[in-house]
Amino acid sequence: MASIDKRPDGRFRARWREYPSGPQRTKTFDRKIDAKQYLVDVEHRLLSGVYVPPEAGRVTIEEYSKEWAARRTWAPSTVDKVGVDLRLHIIPALGGRPLASLRRAHIEEWAKGLPLAPQSVAGVFQTLATMLASAVDDERIARNPATGARLPKITTAPLVPMTVDEVRSLAAGCIDRLRAAIVVDAGTGLRQGELFGLTVDRIDFLRRTLRVDRQLWSPRGGPPHFAPPKTRNSYRTIALSPLVADTLSAHLATFGPGPDGHVFTIEAGRPVSRTRGSVAMRDARTAAGLGPVTWHDLRHHHASVLLSEGVSPALVAERLGHTMVTLMGTYAHVIRSDEDRVRTIVDKALGGSAEDWLRTGAGNG
Repeated sequence: MASIDKRPDGRFRARWREYPSGPQRTKTFDRKIDAKQYLVDVEHRLLSGVYVPPEAGRVTIEEYSKEWAARRTWAPSTVDKVGVDLRLHIIPALGGRPLASLRRAHIEEWAKGLPLAPQSVAGVFQTLATMLASAVDDERIARNPATGARLPKITTAPLVPMTVDEVRSLAAGCIDRLRAAIVVDAGTGLRQGELFGLTVDRIDFLRRTLRVDRQLWSPRGGPPHFAPPKTRNSYRTIALSPLVADTLSAHLATFGPGPDGHVFTIEAGRPVSRTRGSVAMRDARTAAGLGPVTWHDLRHHHASVLLSEGVSPALVAERLGHTMVTLMGTYAHVIRSDEDRVRTIVDKALGGSAEDWLRTGAGNG
C-alpha cells in the first residue's frame, strides 16, 4: 500500500512498494499535494506495466553501453560499426548523461551537430536508438526517447549505374590477378566480401551456379578470415551465365586457387582484404579514367541491367541477397515499364478494331 507521512522537518514522504512484501521505496516532497500526485503516477505505472525503479535510470549512457554491447551476439561487421559509433559519436557527447535524463530534444540536437553526412547520421542514430530500446526492455527507462526523433533529411540523387563500356574499361585497367573479379562481380552482383570470400568448392561448373554462404571479413588490425554473410537473405545460390562461368574457369587455369581455395588472391596467394581490394579498384578506375566507382557499383550495374531488361524484381532481390523493400527503394527508377506489353495483351484479348466493336454494339441496340 502507498502512504504519505509528514517528516519532522515539515516535508512529506511518499512511501510505496513495487510488489507485495517488496522493499519500501520513498521520495520526499515539500508539499503534500506533490507527494499525492507522485503516488498516483507510481500506481498508474505499476498497474500499466511501465514502472521503472527510480535508481534504474541513474546509470550513465556510457556505463549501460558497455553492459549492452557485452550481451549482444553480432556479426563481426556489426561489432565494428557499433564500436565506432559508440566511441566516436555517442559516448563523447552523451556518455556522461544518466539514461533517465535523455530526452528526444537532446537526441535531435546531438544528431544535428554530428559532423557526418545525413545518411551516416541515420546509421549512428540507429545504434543509439537500438541501445535505448534495449534499456526499455531491461526496465532501465520507461520509454525510448529516440522514438519519433527528427533527423537531418537524406537527399540522394537517383542511382546512375555503370554502362557496359565503363565496366569493360574498368576490367582493362585492373591488375591481371583481379581482372576476372570485375567480370564476375558485374555478372553476379556479389558484395565485395562475398566476391573475395568465394572459394572453388562453392562453384558448380557443371550446373553453372555458385553458392554464397560466407564472406571474407577484414577486421580492424587483423588478417582477413571467413565470416557469416551479411544477412539471412544473403545465403543464396546464384546462376552463372556461360561468360561468367568461362571467365572463372580461365582465371583459375591461369592463377590457380589460393591455399584455402580462394578464387581471387594477390601476391603469394593471399586472400584479398578489403583494403587491398579498394586499392586495386582505385588503380583500375584511374587507369580507365573513371570517377570514384567502387566494387559496389558493379553490384548496382548487375541489378540495373537485369531490372531494365524486365527480369522479375523478386528474382533480382534473391540474386542480390536483398529484401524486396531494399531492392525497390534502391532500384525502382530503373525497373522497365510493362505498359506497352499491357496494351498489346489487352488488344489481343479483345480482338478486332474499335469500329468492329462499336458496330456490334450498335446492331444490338
